[in-house]
Amino acid sequence: MSGQHFSFPSFSFLAVLVFFFVSQVQAQNLVVDGSFESGDEVFCGIMGAYDFGNNLNDWTSPTQGTPQLFFTNVNSDCWNAQPTSTYPGPIGIKGSQMPLDGESMAGIYAYTIPDFNQRHYIQSPLSSPLIPGQAYKIGFYASLADFIEFGSNGLGAHLSEGGIDANSDGVLAATPQVVSEEVLSDYIRWILISDTLIADAAYDHITIGNFQSDAETVLESNPASTGAVSTYGAFYFIDGVFVEPVTISSVEAPTAPHAWDLQTSTSGLTVVSKHARNQFTASVFGLDGKRICEVKGMNQIDIPWSAWNGSCAIITLNDGEQQMSQRICRPR
Repeated sequence: MSGQHFSFPSFSFLAVLVFFFVSQVQAQNLVVDGSFESGDEVFCGIMGAYDFGNNLNDWTSPTQGTPQLFFTNVNSDCWNAQPTSTYPGPIGIKGSQMPLDGESMAGIYAYTIPDFNQRHYIQSPLSSPLIPGQAYKIGFYASLADFIEFGSNGLGAHLSEGGIDANSDGVLAATPQVVSEEVLSDYIRWILISDTLIADAAYDHITIGNFQSDAETVLESNPASTGAVSTYGAFYFIDGVFVEPVTISSVEAPTAPHAWDLQTSTSGLTVVSKHARNQFTASVFGLDGKRICEVKGMNQIDIPWSAWNGSCAIITLNDGEQQMSQRICRPR
């Protein structure tokens, strides 16, 4: 394994490479109000436990946490006015941001105080349930609040059959299908968190937040933090939520089978280059198109079966001049 480097994707993005082609089906967004515009009236101030859901037609807070709404069309002296609030305090302004779309956006805490395990979550029913076996692109945009203390990883989206909830402001016991493994530290631009997956159930709700515990959450200091009252933790503006059906079809990939030998054993897969001192990259993808791992090496690469859970996968090999893709399965 000398000279090999394993690299796992830092975001759960679908790798649309070589052997898969992904296209959207009429770009139908199953999230009815992905930009938080459905409220009958705007809200000026800091929201309490039920204000978020009471001010929107299609979104709620599934826990006792207090997600916020920010507006560009409220008086500038409102705490939640954007992009610039003249609110004098004492509670500090979270940051300055224009919505990705429309006149409003949500805001949630992904982390607050060490070991408190406090979270904000936002939840919406979908306009129709997902169809098992159909591929969907799921995602949302996030921007770190400018003046907040930290950026964090773990921000993600969980699809469920029926809503999930908790009678606390703690971490929801759920595993997101889409998640940012990297710390989101950009407080200027909107960052897309997205994945494409094949539905394995008739999911009809989406919930967004950080589903990791404080111990699992990685933090990075925000250089723009002001240290003002209540600007602790990691707080994000959220906008542009979507769940859209897509089509995934096979594409014939250029191959160079003469360049490598693929050998399977009980322990794993061995890829041997037929050219001396040849450096190449092996990328492994699940059959749903999601990249599992990437390995770089010289002459020979060994990939253990423990690198992925499924029985079969697609391996793509590339040395900069030649490439090939092949389906591989574990020996029975």
